[in-house]
Amino acid sequence: MRRAIFFIATGILTLVFLASNFTGTSTALQQPTATPTISITPTFDSSRLDQPPTVYPPAQADTGAQIYWGMCMSCHGDKGQGLTEDWVNSFPPEEKNCWDSGCHADDAPENSFVLPQTGIPALAGAGKLTRFSNSFELYRFIHENMPFFRAGTLTSDEAWSLSAYILRMNDREIPNFTLDETSGAAISVHHKTSMPESQIPGGLILVGVLVLAAIGVNAYSKLNPPLGKPNFIHHLHPPTIPAVQSRFRYTLGAGGVAVFLSLILLFTGLLEMYYYVPTSSQAAISVQTITNLVPFGGLIRNLHFWSAQFLVIIMSIHLLRVTLTGAYAPPRRFNHILGVGLLAFILLLDFTGYVLRWDEGIHWALVVGANMLKTVPFIGEGLYQFVIGGSEPSDSTLIRFYAWHIFGLTLGAVILMVWHAFRVRRDGGIAIPPPTQRKEAERISRFDLVRREVLAMTITAVILILFSLLIPAPIDQPIITFNTLGGDSTAPWFFLWIQYLLKFGDPFLMGILVPILVVVALGTLPYVLPNAKSGELGSWFPRGNRIAQIIAFLVMFVILLLTILGAIPN
Repeated sequence: MRRAIFFIATGILTLVFLASNFTGTSTALQQPTATPTISITPTFDSSRLDQPPTVYPPAQADTGAQIYWGMCMSCHGDKGQGLTEDWVNSFPPEEKNCWDSGCHADDAPENSFVLPQTGIPALAGAGKLTRFSNSFELYRFIHENMPFFRAGTLTSDEAWSLSAYILRMNDREIPNFTLDETSGAAISVHHKTSMPESQIPGGLILVGVLVLAAIGVNAYSKLNPPLGKPNFIHHLHPPTIPAVQSRFRYTLGAGGVAVFLSLILLFTGLLEMYYYVPTSSQAAISVQTITNLVPFGGLIRNLHFWSAQFLVIIMSIHLLRVTLTGAYAPPRRFNHILGVGLLAFILLLDFTGYVLRWDEGIHWALVVGANMLKTVPFIGEGLYQFVIGGSEPSDSTLIRFYAWHIFGLTLGAVILMVWHAFRVRRDGGIAIPPPTQRKEAERISRFDLVRREVLAMTITAVILILFSLLIPAPIDQPIITFNTLGGDSTAPWFFLWIQYLLKFGDPFLMGILVPILVVVALGTLPYVLPNAKSGELGSWFPRGNRIAQIIAFLVMFVILLLTILGAIPN
């Protein structure tokens, strides 16, 4: 009996022990444990690889988007973020590490290229593109260095389109604006640029106001004869002048128009000085800024440019008119020399203003023109360094040309112009025959003369404004280096005849001595050749100075012919 109870107890204890072990194990397995964090790679949005939609007509940035998608996106990211981990995860597994796979490592095959391990720079976002200050610098880098696997194969238009698209990615795009060599340097990469309103409506309104004002002044002068004392403007003119010699077909209005153009040059030049920066790194950029970003800056610059070109033409016509009418006869011989000297100053002013652009368009003319100074015997090297300010063009050159343009030459031209006008009054006004030899005795008052001048100035202003609205002044990309010549290999149009002369001989003889002799010859005509007789004055082609007429006409014709030949592309 005891033995049975023992076995029963032992069995129960064994069952309890086994049950407790089984239950403990189960409980242990079911105890809560720390759940591991599993990194789940998000699914890549494959639509980010889609080609950008076609836009018609495409803006410059739209064209750049297509080029970026085909050439740049794989390295720089679909949003310009660079080769980030997120972007790399869109690549096939074998291409997620280009260096380990060997396709872009140091042992890259011939049809591949080595990818820098320092990383691909981001193109968009705050603090990016710090190496570029303006769009031209960005364009230049892209044009010369991209794409990385075929550097320098992009066309200029493609590089500009990519620059515009990068501006768009950085929210710097300018709507309805095209980047190019004439505007890119003015457009900042890091700041939003606001474009001024179109200058055409304002220019046309100005034309209308001038026309209406001229009509009103003319009508008022005819209906209301002047009463009282003449004003300051009237006192600048003689009380009366002969009616025959005051007609446009005799004077051509050249003298008055030349003074008017000079005043426009002075006024517009002062306005440009508020924005122009005379340093080699900023000069061309400031000119592009005036042209593209300053309200009515393009119109002001165009007015300045075209006034300078018209002034050279008008003064040449005036000089030729004086010679062909014999109007430089005594006592006006010295005033003729002043007029020729004034024309020389205007040409130098035009050239120095041309250089102040400091872009590739003036590069060739500056280098070649300055090097001609070295050909002057004995003093050539010193003369070159005096003009250029060193052994080669630099900041010193620009500062010197700027000083000559706004001070030295301008002051000289103003003195000669005032002196010339004073001598006109002192020498008796317009050249006319003596009273006893005049066929007509009719004279007009200074009031009528001023009215005619106002009309001539209005016509000139209208033509000038229309030219400025329709034909912009030339501008090119900033000069990059003087080590190699770039840009247009021609002189400014008023020196093309000298450039063409260089084909016929020594640079000093043809480029310096001959032009100086031409100026001296034109200035000394009244002193070395017979002059028109007093009774022949006031009419075209007097017999008394026929030789001078022929010489002056031939000189002007040859200069015009050489200018045309110099303008024809080789």
